[in-house]
Amino acid sequence: MSGGRLLFCLLALPALAQESPVLRGRVLDADTHQPIPNAQIGIGNNRLGTSTNTEGRFALRVPAAYQGSQLEVALLGYRPYRRPLPPLPTVDLLIELHLSPASLGTVTVTASAEGIVREAVARIPRNYPVRPTQLTGFYRESDEEAVRQRYDYLAEGVLRVHKAGYQYPRDPGTVQVLQARRVELRPAQDTTALPPIDWIAGPFIPHRFDFVHARAEFISAAHFKHYVYRLSPQTTFQGRAVYVVAFEPRPGTNRANFAGEVYIDEQSYAFLGARWHLTPVGIRRERLLVFTATERAYRAEYQPYAGRYYLKSIWYNTLGRPQAGRVRHHLAEFVTTAIDTAQAPAPGYEARTQYADVFLQSPVPYDSAFWQHYTTVLPSAALLDQARQRQADTLLRRSAPAAGVPAAPRRHLLRHLRYSYAGGVLAAALPAADLRVALAPSGSPLQAAVQAHTTAQRATAQYAFGVQFDLTPHWAAYAATRHLLGQLRGEGWEAGLGYTRQLNSHGRPLRARAGLAYLRQSVGRELGTVANPDASLRLAGTPLGADQLTLSLQAVTDAVQPRLGLGLELSHHWEAVADLGYLLPLRTRSQLLIEEKKGFFSFNQHTADLDLPAAEARLLVAGQPATSTPWQLGRLLLNVGVLYRLGQ
Repeated sequence: MSGGRLLFCLLALPALAQESPVLRGRVLDADTHQPIPNAQIGIGNNRLGTSTNTEGRFALRVPAAYQGSQLEVALLGYRPYRRPLPPLPTVDLLIELHLSPASLGTVTVTASAEGIVREAVARIPRNYPVRPTQLTGFYRESDEEAVRQRYDYLAEGVLRVHKAGYQYPRDPGTVQVLQARRVELRPAQDTTALPPIDWIAGPFIPHRFDFVHARAEFISAAHFKHYVYRLSPQTTFQGRAVYVVAFEPRPGTNRANFAGEVYIDEQSYAFLGARWHLTPVGIRRERLLVFTATERAYRAEYQPYAGRYYLKSIWYNTLGRPQAGRVRHHLAEFVTTAIDTAQAPAPGYEARTQYADVFLQSPVPYDSAFWQHYTTVLPSAALLDQARQRQADTLLRRSAPAAGVPAAPRRHLLRHLRYSYAGGVLAAALPAADLRVALAPSGSPLQAAVQAHTTAQRATAQYAFGVQFDLTPHWAAYAATRHLLGQLRGEGWEAGLGYTRQLNSHGRPLRARAGLAYLRQSVGRELGTVANPDASLRLAGTPLGADQLTLSLQAVTDAVQPRLGLGLELSHHWEAVADLGYLLPLRTRSQLLIEEKKGFFSFNQHTADLDLPAAEARLLVAGQPATSTPWQLGRLLLNVGVLYRLGQ
């Protein structure tokens, strides 16, 4: 980052301004009257705040709950400034800070570079927040063709980042996209080289690359032995006295993936920032099937506020080549614009962003009024150079759809379409019995007899594939095919309507499911294969001229099936479901199924269903004549599986 410089700009809608007025002002040195950058502005006992830019200016939206509280301005080396908040809205405040050398106490300097890093790690709970914190920030992500420097994809937005205390490095935190816009700029003919981008990584970099909170490998006690640390000649960082510790993999090890340098404050031993990159070994280790990176570089910086250090900015840069296509350049950046230490609860499951589908359902329209709802930092040199900023803004504005233009019909329909994959158990009462069927069609030389033995069972395994179309947020039409496994085989289908209701509105969605469907299911047993001497054989109106015929006995049941179940959302795409259906049979037919047996690649294989009893066929069960199958379809049908949503 170029000096951590931030440009604060307020674009507020009048209606919103009435609800949450903006406090604006400028902080100067009382003696020199020069602007003071990076001064911490806090209200409500420092529960909400921001910092000044390079001109000493700040802008902070003040919710009604904080109006009338105390305003505090602080910076190391100056006396704290405190006064009650003036009635808002008001004119810009002019705040002057007076010098007051801080009493920093005695700090023992560690003898080695590795020792300095270890000491900084040990002091993380002292230097960084140990209570949950919410950061509001701006991010931008772009993907471009590296050689021609042509944007293919561009997105930007305002994030709410909820972080657990820094003593919990394994807590992944949450991200909420408050408002965002994106555009894909590739010509249509280029889509064969790179698939359409329906995901974005940018919103997650405040967690993924916050190296202090995540205890990155190069500051992890478990990996110190794999790295070499040395002090750099550089002694300042953003105007502060620091230890600059360079690190790289220890010679002979293949367990270290990064190289770079960290900046550690000399007085507090706080990590102020770091710049690092994946080594060639690290790049080879993380190689993806669809993308080969040649460079992955990172930067992170932190800022002091109310006695602790908070994430200030993240920069993430990737260069590489997909399996098909030209070299790509991917850049993602985040900068904090406001800090809230009031221990606000993390956003609920529905509001959280998930990695795979951040922009499949954008929380706001994509329009030119994008920034008017927020007090925010617009991207200046802290993120992108000004030429690139102007280019990005031009592309986003030029590509914005006209107001009122609906989404593409295909994408709109995909949001309502889901596939289902399920397995389970179907009740089917089957006794142990000897079966024998004699087939002797009138006027045909075919005289065949087959027999088989069944073992007793009360249920059979089954699996199903289906499709569901969401008609409303609660109602859906669905259809599925079902296949039986085991000694009983059969095919079936069902179609009907389903209803869902959310049971857990404040967390991961848990939905009650109910439905009503019409079902047709065959339950059968293959008996054997016989030779067919009659090339002109016709049964039940179907020609069966193959040299061999396979005979099966089956019962076909038509039923109405009410069902009840539960669904648990695993992600915005996947939902685990379990349903229990109860079959109400309408009618059941016993049939002899005769199928032509041909080669694997043969087509036009005919099948005849001969209803029993029939003159052409005789059925014996345990040596006794019978007119129906000895098994019956039961009443219960259990399905456990997943639903996959195509769009969001």
